[in-house]
Amino acid sequence: MMRSWGCGSGWSGFGHMGWMGSGMSYLTIALIVILIVVLYMAFRTNRQSNQQSSAMAILDEQYALGKISEDEYLKRKKNLGK
Repeated sequence: MMRSWGCGSGWSGFGHMGWMGSGMSYLTIALIVILIVVLYMAFRTNRQSNQQSSAMAILDEQYALGKISEDEYLKRKKNLGK
C-alpha cells in the first residue's frame, strides 16, 4: 500500500504530531529564550551592585586614610547613592 503525502496520512512534514509538534517546539524555544533573558538580567543587576559596593569600600578606605576630607567624602557618598 502506498501512502500519500496529504494531511490525513500523518506525513504532513512536521513529524507524526503535525502542526501541534511544531507549536511545542516553538513553545520550548520561547521558554529557553525567556530563561536566558531572566538569568542575564539577574546577573547584570548583581554585578552592578557589586561594583557600587566596591566603589563605596574604596571611598571609605580613602576617607579612613585621610586622603579626602569629610566634605569630599560626604559629597562622593551622596553621588554613589544615586
